[in-house]
Amino acid sequence: MTFSCYHVPSECESLISEGSFQTLEFENHGQKIKLTVPTLTVNQLDQVIHKVKRQQRDYVRKLQTNEIITIFDKAVQKWLDPSYEKRQQAEELLPIITGYDREMVRLFISRYLRQFRKENLQRMIDEDFSNPLILDEFRPRKAGGLYRAFGPNVVTHIFSGNVPALPLWSLAAGILLKSATIGKVSSSEPLFPVLFAKTIAEIDPALGDSLAILWWKGGESALESTSFSASNAVIAYGGKETIEQVRQKVPTHVTFHPHGHKVSFGLITKECLQATKSWETAKLAASDVSWFDQQGCLSPHVFFVERGGTYTPSDFAQMLANEMENFERTHPRASLNNSEKQAILTQRTKVEFESYESTELQLLKSENGTAWSVVYSSLKSEKKAFPISPLNRFVTVIPINHVSEITEYLSEVKGFVQTVGVGCSPQAFSNIINLLGDCGVNRICALGSMPHPQPGWHHDGRFHLADLVTFCDVESTLEMQMDLYDVNRD
Repeated sequence: MTFSCYHVPSECESLISEGSFQTLEFENHGQKIKLTVPTLTVNQLDQVIHKVKRQQRDYVRKLQTNEIITIFDKAVQKWLDPSYEKRQQAEELLPIITGYDREMVRLFISRYLRQFRKENLQRMIDEDFSNPLILDEFRPRKAGGLYRAFGPNVVTHIFSGNVPALPLWSLAAGILLKSATIGKVSSSEPLFPVLFAKTIAEIDPALGDSLAILWWKGGESALESTSFSASNAVIAYGGKETIEQVRQKVPTHVTFHPHGHKVSFGLITKECLQATKSWETAKLAASDVSWFDQQGCLSPHVFFVERGGTYTPSDFAQMLANEMENFERTHPRASLNNSEKQAILTQRTKVEFESYESTELQLLKSENGTAWSVVYSSLKSEKKAFPISPLNRFVTVIPINHVSEITEYLSEVKGFVQTVGVGCSPQAFSNIINLLGDCGVNRICALGSMPHPQPGWHHDGRFHLADLVTFCDVESTLEMQMDLYDVNRD
């Protein structure tokens, strides 16, 4: 199969189609696909940017926020229909591109897209702005005077490709703030942003003409300089190296909004390991670890499990292993490259070697492959190290006597903890969330929901939309003074 993979304003279509192309090839699940992407020149990109900027000025910025929400909601409703052509294309092609299980991709698209329905888009805006109308007009301030929020005229998005459809968070932010979009897709998953942009264009061609979703190789200095310089904001997702490379290229007059690498973990209290609840707890934890093979920052590297329940933390590790095996049967892990396999095998070998000398270390693993790995570690040492996973369904279980002990493990990762999935009783709830908040955790959620944040969450502890806008204040002094010059004043 061959699929043309880009979106540009309609006036730029001939400019791109008459240029040169290259092919990105993917092979998984016994199938191959080729995605053809434009080999961009600086001149082509410059003309595309000129068009989206003009479209933002002449059309998008004049739209009311509710009108944009309605358009976006219509696009989401199309995608929630299993018979929609682009939804079917995504379900067919994304597993081949990413290697992820087909059913997991299908389920995720439905669950993820539901977060962008009309009511949830309104929640995103309400979460960041006390008066959402300030995105459309000057509104009275409580302290006197007026104010209004203006989104960037142009935003460049550096999308990540570790989880399909994830770029929709960033894309939605730009569109809701009436910005023109230059989206650079990832080489590992370039398809979904293109398909969704084309859906927007189906519903409102004029809004679609404010979007350009293109591929170029990361580090292409001339193209990145062209895009960054023409933007008011750059939003980038990626690892530490990618973020630093982009940061160095963003001009000083352009705001930079990085979302770099983070880690997450689970915390389970003894009440969750009572006889009737333990297996459900293990099933929820296995889902958090296994969903998209731990590739997102929201996936746990470790579970801290409190002693004192009917079942021990060691028992929980065995239950977790069983449930990860069950998950593997229904949603097999993606195929790994040699370096990914070697990372898991190296870590397994290290654990097995150390376990010969200590009964406090145990490795539970899938048979005949590296599909999943559970390490149980109750080793005692002066320095409590946070166990970083090699990913791809590799997790560590650490027993604790009290939840306060986790602070000893977090010193090395403080400031980098994204999400904590918590299983606890109402009696422990308040102490736990205060403890985690003091540790700098950005998001606390229920066990089993770690990969699925709710609309309006503060990604990396920041506002999703408000960080991108510029506020214009009109002071009350002008309101009072202008009456002196009222031509109708007696």
